[in-house]
Amino acid sequence: LGASQVEPRTLAMLHGLLHQLHVSCTHLVAGARGLPGRVQETAGQVRHGVEDVRASLSRAHTFHELPSLVLAQSRETVARAQLSVDELLEYVGQHAPVPWLVGPFAPALVEYPEDVPVEMAKWEGCVTV
Repeated sequence: LGASQVEPRTLAMLHGLLHQLHVSCTHLVAGARGLPGRVQETAGQVRHGVEDVRASLSRAHTFHELPSLVLAQSRETVARAQLSVDELLEYVGQHAPVPWLVGPFAPALVEYPEDVPVEMAKWEGCVTV
């Protein structure tokens, strides 16, 4: 890569990462429904912070177009978002019921007539109750 290609590729990578982060935050907000209002509000703040950073950085085509204040504010916003996500994970880990974390679960029960031999090799490693 030539020096002239590094900056545009780095900015493109940054835009892609911010897009992925925005999508993840949107899923986070949707997943927080049903949790206490404070938790939903925190998830919403994280998403809005990411949207602000994304909007600030999306217009730049070079790093020289980004004022140092915008970069500093973006860095602070991302750091706050990370702390908020850590708090959310801690709350969910301590308070959320297990079905909320893994979804509804019902093991498939298979019954075989007693006179039909079951090939046990395919059930190796399964736990029977």
